[in-house]
Amino acid sequence: MVALVILSLALFTVFFREPASGVLHGVQDVGARILAPLQSGSAKAIQPFRDAWNWVGDLFGAKSENKRLRAEVVRLRRAVASELTTRSENEHLRQLLDLRDDPVFNDASDMIPARVISGSTEVWYSTVTINAGSADGVQLFDPVINEEGLVGRVTDVTANAAQVTLVTDQESFVDAVVQPGGVRGVVAGSVRGDVNLLYVDKTAKVEPGQFVVTSGRNGSIFPRGILVGIVENVGRQDVELHQTVALRPAVDFRKLEYVMVVKR
Repeated sequence: MVALVILSLALFTVFFREPASGVLHGVQDVGARILAPLQSGSAKAIQPFRDAWNWVGDLFGAKSENKRLRAEVVRLRRAVASELTTRSENEHLRQLLDLRDDPVFNDASDMIPARVISGSTEVWYSTVTINAGSADGVQLFDPVINEEGLVGRVTDVTANAAQVTLVTDQESFVDAVVQPGGVRGVVAGSVRGDVNLLYVDKTAKVEPGQFVVTSGRNGSIFPRGILVGIVENVGRQDVELHQTVALRPAVDFRKLEYVMVVKR
């Protein structure tokens, strides 16, 4: 071992001292020429494996980045949805609060805001449940409205919730007046959810586009002047004593979210 170390030191000493044309330099050049192809070949042979390794590394890196970006997209979508929901709720609530300044309602303190929390799944029984009840001052038969018009009336109350029967229900009847003109009738729902103005005198002039509002007659639970619907079609038959007036409800019940309960 010691002899090999001494021999190596001797060769290094001679190599660095001899000229470039010396024997040891010649041996180095010959060795380099012999080994160069081998090194080049081995490098070429290893290159595909090195490329594959780099590709696998890049793939895992890309997957990790893709996962992070997907999570960021989900987070942003949730944030946008939350923001849009908040804006929509604020707009609805602002419009409901504006009802307190409506001259139809005498006392702003007699209105209770509520949110629709469920609806009937039965087509022939049009009701919704709101998140305000007797603890909030809601009572049976209180009128329920929103910014569009008459929603219905309270027909069942618990401490923290109430059932509202809509004007589209077959058991809903509202004494009403056509404006302009003052023609009287009764707004009634139906099994199919259609709304009609009944008991309109056959000689009375009613035309599509006219407004139908609550009459506010003595004994009626609804204040006068709440929009119920708009005349869509008028049916007259000689054999009938009354004409039937088809209405489009003022309220879009498919989008009903927030309401006001009017305390009587």
